[in-house]
Amino acid sequence: MTDSASHVDLFAVQPRVSLEDYASQETFAAHQRALAEQLDARRERDAEGRPLHPALAVWPEMVGAPLGLMGHLERARRCRTTEEAMAAVARAEWPRVLRALGRRPRSLAEALYVTVAPRVHRAMWATFGTIARDFQLWVVAGTALLPENALGDETPELRAASARTYNTSYTFAPDGRCVAVTRKVNLVPTQEDVIGLSAGRAEALPVVETPFGRLGTLICYDGFREPHTTNEPGFTPAALLLDALSVDVIAQPSANAWPWEGPWAFNAPGEGQRRCEQWFSEGLFAQMRDLTHVRYAVNPQLVGGFLDNSFEAPSLILEQRGGRDVHVLAQSADPRAECVLHVTVPTRKSEGARNLAAPSPFFSEE
Repeated sequence: MTDSASHVDLFAVQPRVSLEDYASQETFAAHQRALAEQLDARRERDAEGRPLHPALAVWPEMVGAPLGLMGHLERARRCRTTEEAMAAVARAEWPRVLRALGRRPRSLAEALYVTVAPRVHRAMWATFGTIARDFQLWVVAGTALLPENALGDETPELRAASARTYNTSYTFAPDGRCVAVTRKVNLVPTQEDVIGLSAGRAEALPVVETPFGRLGTLICYDGFREPHTTNEPGFTPAALLLDALSVDVIAQPSANAWPWEGPWAFNAPGEGQRRCEQWFSEGLFAQMRDLTHVRYAVNPQLVGGFLDNSFEAPSLILEQRGGRDVHVLAQSADPRAECVLHVTVPTRKSEGARNLAAPSPFFSEE
């Protein structure tokens, strides 16, 4: 369905996760489906109960990353760190890891990612493809750590094309089909660049045609206008690329692993910027001022944590009104609590020209 719509429901889903969510595909899916039921209850409907507007629901970065622990939760509970848990899973699955080593991975981490990738991929597809179909949603399904699929992007089964693993986001249409695969371009220094991940290609960022305009995904750091450090020569401010492709809505699944109110980890000598300040001064909020086509951004955050991983930050829905005028349409009140943000906003079809008066969105949080 790509017929244009006058309005769209935008949802930023902020799940609070724990290790127990990843006991099985069923436990993971149950948590995400409960959140989908919350957002479904907020959609305005016609007399026959059909949603009045198309809807986009965006889940956060890394929500699917721990799915590799499925079937090994008892081992994981005995571990203090993700590295220890990964080693425990590798020992338990050593025959399959040994076969993965035949792909010449650069590290044991890559071999393990490839080993668990088929079931992680299947869980992401089953969870979010089903949510998209059952609730008639466009879904950006957060991210998981996955290799390219030699079988193609439109299948619930996966056979790794190589050992290279990416921070990967799937986009599902309301009929449950996977219509785009986005791989993170910029790896966060000291975090993603040390765990065996590969960087995606900026020129490969996909764009999806929807009833509410063109949709693109930037995975967290890809939405920033400048690098965190001075030693990232390949950093790409990817929002500019999507803007050049006439994208109307950016989905930005995120997971902030630093204290939200604490000092920014990469402050230069003499700087006193906090993470919460840096997010707005260097992130998508700041970069949207320089965009000429992007109208909205949906930026959900992962909260909670597992093992030695802890996440906190408020989710955001942003609007660029033209003339470097960027507004926060909705922001979660608690950067550590589960919630769903919702706004109903006009599309370009209903507004016509770019310089018309700004809309008055309906927004809610739970």
